[in-house]
Amino acid sequence: MSEASPPKQTPLLQTAAPHAWVAALALGGMVFLSALLGILGRPLGFLSAIWPANALLLGLLLHKPGWLRPSSVLAVSAGYIAADLLTGSRLDVAVLLSMANMAGVVTAWALMHRQSRAALFMQRQSSALLLFVGSGMGALAAAILGGPVVTAVFGTPHWQAFSMWLSSEWLNYMTFLPIVLAWPTRKQPVPNWTEPSPLRRVLPLLSVIALEAISHWIKGPGSLAFSLPALIWCALSYRIFSLTMITATLCLSRILFATLGTLEFTPDHFLESLSFRIGLCMLVLGPLAVAGSHMARNELMQKLSHAVNHDFLTDVLARGAFMKQGQRILERCRQDEQPFAILMLDLDHFKQINDSFGHAGGDQLLRSFCQTLTQVLRAQDIVGRMGGEEFAVALPRVDASAAQEIARRINRAIRELRVPMDDQLMSATVSIGLIHVARLQTHHNLDLLLQEADQVLYDAKAAGRDRVRSRLC
Repeated sequence: MSEASPPKQTPLLQTAAPHAWVAALALGGMVFLSALLGILGRPLGFLSAIWPANALLLGLLLHKPGWLRPSSVLAVSAGYIAADLLTGSRLDVAVLLSMANMAGVVTAWALMHRQSRAALFMQRQSSALLLFVGSGMGALAAAILGGPVVTAVFGTPHWQAFSMWLSSEWLNYMTFLPIVLAWPTRKQPVPNWTEPSPLRRVLPLLSVIALEAISHWIKGPGSLAFSLPALIWCALSYRIFSLTMITATLCLSRILFATLGTLEFTPDHFLESLSFRIGLCMLVLGPLAVAGSHMARNELMQKLSHAVNHDFLTDVLARGAFMKQGQRILERCRQDEQPFAILMLDLDHFKQINDSFGHAGGDQLLRSFCQTLTQVLRAQDIVGRMGGEEFAVALPRVDASAAQEIARRINRAIRELRVPMDDQLMSATVSIGLIHVARLQTHHNLDLLLQEADQVLYDAKAAGRDRVRSRLC
């Protein structure tokens, strides 16, 4: 730690690794700005109450381990030292404080970076514990080196200096590091606040605000935990990144109101500030643990749902899931008075492929067939395996000519498909029966349309296979 404040956010998760000097300059600049802001907000004559620089640096290095190079260490050290010198610190003090900060970050990084990405980036039940322990060990390393510096500079008793550095650093890690670790990627987008039932979406957040207001009004030693039930509600309702923003805002507001009230983060209020910081760390830990556990459970449920609803071989929808989703799509098209089409597809002479290449060859051909099929289809179309080598496709909101063109593209793509197997190339053709309904009536249902499409498919096979036959309704 040194002398600190809120962070300046920098771009995360760039797709291409920058040159070493670019990474070094980015890290050094981020540390300098966040350290400078923290120093400017410190209590007079002591270290900063809010110090985001170390947490931001650690988070970036965990996201990008390759950035931890000698050039980056030099740039980061220069950032720490420059911020201290610019605000009036002596050079020797600035260097020693920089060494303490770097020691804490490197210690935490060494303990955390070998963990799985899911555990590290707040997606597992163990994530909160990993964050808590890793942050604590980083704070401990920094306090061991920084405590004697504080004692020498400010005359603070060594035990107090050590304890205040440890608790302050730990709280800053628990406040800012989860935000960086949970930063949303394309696979984990920021929640859409325009979803249906917006009031229901904001109720957990409103409950946090209300309970925080009540805690500031009632005060007392137990007020620190007033918002815990609401934070757990948030953990069960929001994505992990949103939760980390809420917990960070809560911690910063608590520190601000405590500073404006009776609590000062100085040696004169050693025990009060120590208890306050440890209490906030524990308050943050609970919701983060719940959120990680909830995310892991949801991921397992999604995997189970996928296994139940998808064909294990081809990964397209299983028959039951296709019937359920297809009927739902059909109903929406009927309500919106939109056209709807069904394709029935059957691989020609599939038994001969099994006889020639074995079941392994047949399985590989089915997988390649489905991959090609999904590449041709639109995003809103669904495909299911109805059994054996027979598949069905639902095409919502498509006119007759477009549906026929999609069927022809599928037919053409499969004809051109070549699948390697035992130093040979397998090929196949597909027969397609298409039913298009321009205006769905109440008697139309998916079962009926599939039966009609199956009849048209039979006509395509009777006409010589490897072709499309259509019936427009």
